[in-house]
Amino acid sequence: MYKLVYSLAHPRKRRCRFSDRIVVMVYFWSVLWDRPVCWACDQDNWFGKNDFELPGDTTLSRRLRTQSVQQLIERAMAAGSELFGPPPLLKQVDSKPLYVGPYTKDPDAKSGRVAKGKMACGYRLHTLNHGRNVHFFTLAPMNEHDSAVAPVLMEHLQGGGYVAGDNAYDTNELHKKAAEKNHQLVSPARACNKGVRDTRYNCPERIRALDMLDSPLEKCGLEPKFGKELYNGRQEVESGYGGMTMLGLHYLPAWVRGPRRAALWSAGKILISHIRNAKKKGLAA
Repeated sequence: MYKLVYSLAHPRKRRCRFSDRIVVMVYFWSVLWDRPVCWACDQDNWFGKNDFELPGDTTLSRRLRTQSVQQLIERAMAAGSELFGPPPLLKQVDSKPLYVGPYTKDPDAKSGRVAKGKMACGYRLHTLNHGRNVHFFTLAPMNEHDSAVAPVLMEHLQGGGYVAGDNAYDTNELHKKAAEKNHQLVSPARACNKGVRDTRYNCPERIRALDMLDSPLEKCGLEPKFGKELYNGRQEVESGYGGMTMLGLHYLPAWVRGPRRAALWSAGKILISHIRNAKKKGLAA
């Protein structure tokens, strides 16, 4: 991660005592060890002697709000994603809940449905994945539906091919958004739309997805294997979420409250996951 962050071009500021690179690396040190920023600013919590001075926790918190530091983190995220090569033919979209306690004082952490009628409080991490690795993400309250946030993810599709998602993404708007980016959205039909081929309410791209996953030829014994194999590739995003959960991206710590802090914490965990996966595959020195 040190090599990745310091390899990125970044303008040098004259009047800053600590460079943006040092601010980012000190923050990522706290994320790596699941500790608050004040812990990372303590020299005793570093191995050996550092050849640079550490910023104070107030300085670090203030600099993390600046645009230049946030842009450096974004470039690091993009560089981490590029370690795995060009965009694949099949992308995935999904969301991962980030929980907080039910008695939280965070006004932006909302209560929403998680799974099978269960409710929880917190945020939801919406991601566009290239296999197991997150290419782009955005954060929203728990009560916002996946289809409401997905247009932001569709804007970051690259190249062409297919994008797989569960039936929460089965809307005309998302099918059109994916088609504008030269992609076919592969999403199973909702219960109200299963087996329906009404062109008045379904765009051509949505009907194409229905034919790929819910073909009427199944009654004749011709199963649509291609569409189902594409949709089965969506399971890679679940595997990627499992790896990030093992790295600590599940319940938000007590010091991570508010959308800004939650997004920075998520970015750090995702970048750590990128470096970890790249080293396993021999893609990072």
